[in-house]
Amino acid sequence: MGKEFAIVLSDHSKLTGSAYLGTGVRMHYVDCGQGENTLVLLHGYPQTSWQWRHVVEPLAEAGYRVIAPDYRGAGNSSRPRSDFGSPADLRGAVPLPGGGYTKWEMAEDIHLLLHEHLGLSEPAFVLGHDIGSMVATAYAFRYRDSIRALGYGEASQPGTKVYERMKGSPTEWHFLFHNVLDLPEMLVAGREALYFQYFYDRHAARPTAVDTETYVKAYQQAGAMRAGFDLYRAFEQDADDIRMALERDGKLNIPCLGMYGEASLAHASSVEEMGYEIANSVTIDGIPDSGHWISEENPQELVKSVLRFDKKGG
Repeated sequence: MGKEFAIVLSDHSKLTGSAYLGTGVRMHYVDCGQGENTLVLLHGYPQTSWQWRHVVEPLAEAGYRVIAPDYRGAGNSSRPRSDFGSPADLRGAVPLPGGGYTKWEMAEDIHLLLHEHLGLSEPAFVLGHDIGSMVATAYAFRYRDSIRALGYGEASQPGTKVYERMKGSPTEWHFLFHNVLDLPEMLVAGREALYFQYFYDRHAARPTAVDTETYVKAYQQAGAMRAGFDLYRAFEQDADDIRMALERDGKLNIPCLGMYGEASLAHASSVEEMGYEIANSVTIDGIPDSGHWISEENPQELVKSVLRFDKKGG
């Protein structure tokens, strides 16, 4: 018999997996905890599921099964396109559907991950930050029977009056820049660290808490910046999708947690108004000593906020 070797994995690598979804997306995710009480954490841009690294295990210890994917286009997940070509991954030469970056499409990825790949049978608490907040909101409208609570925040949600007011403001100037085809990719190529740090510094109370190096490496991968900008290029379709869902089925009736960093003044002033545009039951919670990047700037208070809310609203 051959000699056996003990292989020690890092804590984070023990928790990760990949799913091949019916949408054609290869989705990387973190899975921590057990049971039917599922909490889904959806990251923002320019971040990945790594943004939740400080809170995944504390939330699992509090009784959740925590699922934190890299949504399509980000981190270790695939970056689909709507044109032709092969993903060249372990699935081989099989035809795969193309795809874009509307949040309605991205919500389908999350639903397939949870209910087909992971086999969940109960509705989940879905909490999103920044772009992830938009995906979580789309999920709540598209899969009303598969969600028991929504967490949103630090985003101007397309389909609301807040979004229409904010999308051309100096705070959200990058919405228009990222919407231009090709030019952002050309100007940012090779300067990802400088570009990201601009946002990390200006939108944070504690900018050094953000793991810039990890995110820069993630978005220097082929196609990653294009996919990131495509998130913004889909905003007007996202707005149409949410408005249509509201007209068709009305506001959400699940408990909703609107979360903001207390130093993130633009979002602090709009999170309640935006919440009541899309839902009937809204709890607002400001996270102290934090700007936009809540899960990295003050993870302890984020965990406390989730637990306070879910005891009340879950």
